[in-house]
Amino acid sequence: MPKMVSQNLRARAQRGCRAAGPSPETTKPALALMLGLGLLACRPGQPTITPDEGQAGSEVTIELPARPAVDAEAMMASIEWLASDERQGRFTFDPQIEEVASWIAGRYEALGLEPVSGAAGLRVGYELRTKVEAGASQTLIVERRGEPVEVAAERFTPRAEGASGTAKGEVVFVGYGVSWTRPEGAQDSDPAIDSYDDLAGVDLDGKIVLALTHAPNTPDLAALFGAMQDLAETFERAAAPLREADARAKLQRLHRKAREDLLALVEPFAETKDLSDAYWKVEDPKARLDIMALASEFISRTKARPQFDLREFSMAKKAARLAEAGAAGVIFVQGPRSFVGREARDADALPGVLDEGRRGGHGRVIPESVAIPVVQLSWKQADKLFSIGGQRLSKLQAAIDADYQPRSQALGVSAELETELISERVEVPNVLAQLPGKTDEIIMLGAHFDHIGNDETGNCRAIVRRDERDAICNGADDNASGTAMLLDLARAYEDAGVTPERTIVFAHFSGEELGLLGSQALIGDSPFDQSRVVAMVNLDMVGRLGPSGLAIGGLGSSADWLPLLDELGNHGMKILYEGSTTTRSDHAWWFHRQIPVLFFFTGIHGDYHRAGDEIDEINVEGLAKVGQLVSDVVWELASGRAIAWTEPAHGDGIGRGLPGSDPSTVIMRVDEQGVRVDEDGNPIAAAP
Repeated sequence: MPKMVSQNLRARAQRGCRAAGPSPETTKPALALMLGLGLLACRPGQPTITPDEGQAGSEVTIELPARPAVDAEAMMASIEWLASDERQGRFTFDPQIEEVASWIAGRYEALGLEPVSGAAGLRVGYELRTKVEAGASQTLIVERRGEPVEVAAERFTPRAEGASGTAKGEVVFVGYGVSWTRPEGAQDSDPAIDSYDDLAGVDLDGKIVLALTHAPNTPDLAALFGAMQDLAETFERAAAPLREADARAKLQRLHRKAREDLLALVEPFAETKDLSDAYWKVEDPKARLDIMALASEFISRTKARPQFDLREFSMAKKAARLAEAGAAGVIFVQGPRSFVGREARDADALPGVLDEGRRGGHGRVIPESVAIPVVQLSWKQADKLFSIGGQRLSKLQAAIDADYQPRSQALGVSAELETELISERVEVPNVLAQLPGKTDEIIMLGAHFDHIGNDETGNCRAIVRRDERDAICNGADDNASGTAMLLDLARAYEDAGVTPERTIVFAHFSGEELGLLGSQALIGDSPFDQSRVVAMVNLDMVGRLGPSGLAIGGLGSSADWLPLLDELGNHGMKILYEGSTTTRSDHAWWFHRQIPVLFFFTGIHGDYHRAGDEIDEINVEGLAKVGQLVSDVVWELASGRAIAWTEPAHGDGIGRGLPGSDPSTVIMRVDEQGVRVDEDGNPIAAAP
């Protein structure tokens, strides 16, 4: 009798494979088994069924051709090159980015891979607006009580979101200039509102718009992150000598103070009462401060609020929306409640032409401007100049934050703007290669290769590591790991010597750390038809597999993902299967085009965007496990497995959170043995 075939193998066999059919040596019993399993054609990675030696009717053996295997040592060698000090942190605007792009392209040339269709070579450049300076002519005049009041130059600044030009008109206040609608099926928000829209019913045609930056109850997020980094670094400086002295009681108090300082930092923006015991508990006083894990306590407490789209409340997006609504000019104000910390709020410093309140940094990318003048005014000056329904702007911001009710209205005064701006642009590289398939359909594999550079020309902040100053953020995990894995997948698939059913595109993006700019450029001006892409798999920070395991996001983008991943197994890893899709990495652009996406991610750690993200922290064994699972997923997709877009259920769409940050969108978790577990790692009993 033929040998029994597992249900898992049978399911794979029923999908068929690409070869022409059984070889002439195939015996009738084996042929019957093949037909019974539905093997209409043979394809790489599917079972090859041959008879055991002996008479007809004897058992048959089932051989599974080896899937392309990743090479952990090769991946580590790539990480070591990419994350060496010589690369200076791979900042998009530093010379090293071209060196890295050439090195990546050279790897593909050595493999014999081709440029993508429509591209002249493996390097595919795109332009960024990188420098904007204020010219000599800047004016802001506001009419008060029938008299023109010219604002002093130090109280306002022209903004790069706007264009050189003049505008004059009636001033209309539009709150934050944002909108939100409660998703269908979502729980009631707190406060219980179904929608919020600052522009609803407001006539902006020919008007000068007065608008707050950011969104209700939302701080300057970059400034908040920087302040959190300051807390972590202050803690580490104080903790280092105490660890050496084994001063556990003092370390315990230091942990307590750091938690209190974080609490004070976020208190204006989050509910801070009745914090969980886990927030205050210190398992090991000698442990590092995990500032991101502590912050998650507060993030979870904002879920009931209206969740404004992070991409939509940038000043660039707001300016575009206001210009589209007919505004002649815009005056932005960062209200006092949007500042992080009392000192910054009282200083009320203007960010300048380029900076939107982000701390420090070099080589900023400036979004394309709208065709109207835009300025930013200090909030203290705005309080003096404008009366909004009898109230100052600072008081009105607090009222909007309290009840989420728009206060948009005409102010009965006029304003005049004049701005002059001078811009410059540079070209930066993406690298794209393809392994041609038998059809025009494409499986897109992506990883960004840029990072945040050094403390002089990039956005890195120097730290003291192992008693030495380290001023280069080498980004071994973020994202030399994903870059190295992508390169090794290309090597493995080329070595396999097969022609896939679908074309595989290997896409390496720069500009990710500056706002997903390389992937955005590819989507917006692609050398090939993006409608050919049937799935996008993104690798970002896959090198630090730890106690929390691997997270796979984006499962809500296709109902076909979970059956595939379940079939392939967990490769001996803890895995969190996430339904939602985060906005914070390159796959987001393909999700917006209703293309199924997967996001592989081993999690945030204390060295995220710090100089401590070094080669010696990479988990080599974990890198191999993650890489092989990704390879197996790609093998199935490239072989023609059906993968269709599914309209995400509530919560499984796109959002700001990383995988696992919202328990309601986690589909399931498994432990190393593949047993389904709860959030605490306890086995979940199977349904009867």
